[in-house]
Amino acid sequence: MRILQCFNWRLQDIIPELEKIKEQGFDAIQINPIQRLKLDGLREWWMSYQPVGFEIGNYFGTREDLLVLCNACKQVGLFVFADAVINHVGSKEEGSLEPHPRVEESLRNNQTCWRVKQNVTDWKNRSEVIHYCMGLPGLNLYCKEVEDRIVNFLKDLIACGVTGFRFDAAKSVGLPSEGYCFWPDLVDRLKCFDLFLYGEVIFEEDRRILDEYSEYMNILGNYDCSDTSKMVKYAESHDTYLSTDNLGYTRGLSSETILYDYCSLVGNYENTLFYTRPWDRTWEREEIRIAHQRKKVKEYVRK
Repeated sequence: MRILQCFNWRLQDIIPELEKIKEQGFDAIQINPIQRLKLDGLREWWMSYQPVGFEIGNYFGTREDLLVLCNACKQVGLFVFADAVINHVGSKEEGSLEPHPRVEESLRNNQTCWRVKQNVTDWKNRSEVIHYCMGLPGLNLYCKEVEDRIVNFLKDLIACGVTGFRFDAAKSVGLPSEGYCFWPDLVDRLKCFDLFLYGEVIFEEDRRILDEYSEYMNILGNYDCSDTSKMVKYAESHDTYLSTDNLGYTRGLSSETILYDYCSLVGNYENTLFYTRPWDRTWEREEIRIAHQRKKVKEYVRK
């Protein structure tokens, strides 16, 4: 699966590019989180990851825009994958672990729907990672009401034509070996749909943890699980390019370097994601089309 991450592209603006995206050998596009956000309009890039609920529609597009895009993608043979923010919501104010007032009152005032109001301080401590917050009000995904809201939201997106999901901060959700069944329950409730699922599990070196996540989804991360066919690899992501802290480790790299690194990944992994930098058309480069084509020829010959 070759995925083009159309980060911060409005849904209507993706449509004119679909034929070129397909020509380049991409199989799918990944769209921005399409949930209602705590602030309207195009603001800081990270605002896309501060939703206030599980309803379709924000600056990047309406439900109708999504329907039109999914239909257009179907016509040219591309899948539409949605970035789903299910782990947390927007904060009342910067640095606060209280949910924003725009979060639905019945959810905001139900204490069983929220994680411990304490931030993770040790990312190698799994108990903190799966129970504490990551700088924003964390949802308690081990609560049935929260799980139901998420499943209904994903089904709504599927009804619009979405055929896959990137789960933001998947690493922060506990596993069955840790006493939690959110992931197997979610996969089971969606099993009647033919979906491509991949979860963000970054900076996790423990192969046992990666392997357990890979039982339920493909892994979008820096390190490999035992089965590399379950990995979605990237040379760059919106986090590594746009973040101003240590996470932004590709900010100083040229587009040429990212292009070379991405084409190398294509030669070694079945699933890859290419992030489109702002105002950068590197995704149109012939080297990417050739890399995708060569890989497909090899896969055909192997069969």
